[in-house]
Amino acid sequence: MTVRAFRVVYLALLVGMLSVNVTAAASPIRQLTVSESTNVRPTWSPDGKKIAYQSDKDGSFHIYVMDTDGSNTRQISSGADIDDRHPAWSPDGNTIAVDSGDATHREIWLIDIASSKRTQVTKTGGIATFPAWSPDGKRLAYYVYQSSYTPSTATSAGQFKGTMDVYTAARDGSGVAQMTNGLASEANSQCTFACHSVRWSPDGSRIAFSDGDLMRVLVMSSTPQQNAAPTAITPDGERSHFPVFLSNGQVLYITEHLSLDQSWTDLWQQDPTAGAQRDQIAQGILAQGPFEFSKDGTQLLFASPRSGNFEIYAVTLDDAGKQALATNPNAVTVVGSAAGASAGIKLPGMSAEAYVLLGIALFAVIGEVGLRIVRRRRRTRTPLS
Repeated sequence: MTVRAFRVVYLALLVGMLSVNVTAAASPIRQLTVSESTNVRPTWSPDGKKIAYQSDKDGSFHIYVMDTDGSNTRQISSGADIDDRHPAWSPDGNTIAVDSGDATHREIWLIDIASSKRTQVTKTGGIATFPAWSPDGKRLAYYVYQSSYTPSTATSAGQFKGTMDVYTAARDGSGVAQMTNGLASEANSQCTFACHSVRWSPDGSRIAFSDGDLMRVLVMSSTPQQNAAPTAITPDGERSHFPVFLSNGQVLYITEHLSLDQSWTDLWQQDPTAGAQRDQIAQGILAQGPFEFSKDGTQLLFASPRSGNFEIYAVTLDDAGKQALATNPNAVTVVGSAAGASAGIKLPGMSAEAYVLLGIALFAVIGEVGLRIVRRRRRTRTPLS
């Protein structure tokens, strides 16, 4: 191949690479964090201007707050012996509730955002996780996992048994109420470690959560009642979970689909009653929950390893956003301080196709340089005498 031909190939590939990159960079999916750490569990502030999340940037998981474009990141919890997870904003935006501890014991704590002062709420002696504020900020809902041990006998070995249930308590830890009885149990081979927080209705009268099999969305009164049982509002035979109440009182939730080579989710909205008609908001989302939604349901937050590392993403749920979620899982736009953090270490916003074209283009450049060297040597070579 001649030098001229290599130039043509190189220019064509470069143009193609840039066009692919521009397409990917224009994705409605916005990447808000870029780091070598794990950044997960994002949640909107009540006014929609901030995002709290957990990250292990300095070893243990701690809580960070950033603007909605990924800028102005601030760490609000720290300490090598502190592991804070699952942040939840208070309705006034001044406090973040977390669960803190280790693999065998966790409790609910409050962190004052301005001063980082910590206040313990629960003293369960078990594993209390996923705090969620009532709309008036007076109570918190959370899960508690408790385990028990049955000693061995002459005919049977000792056995650990664990159960998980929903509780509520005042923000000072008083007035503890057990809301469910045997929501999930290891004896029934159910998931006894919560994956998503309990959600309160806008008027505070009801709470929603997933069942122990992560198959149905359940709703019940938030007022403790003897022998009260939650009601399933989603159809049987699905994997429906991660409910969120919207400001209009309706519930958003996802239905998860799993196959041997692919997984995807559908997004639904309905009244929080059994048998209510539901509307499909988005279909075939190539991302797994949990998702966090703005109060009006127009913005979605999620964490994903689509960049090779767990990072935080946001997308507007308009037609373009829904299409992006259902098509190329790798196409994102890096925004805010995340874009600056990625400079010099990554080529953000590039799809897999762009990287392939870049490699071919570099190969073409190397070939052209090699041919130039060969031609120069031929011109300067002295004939043998």
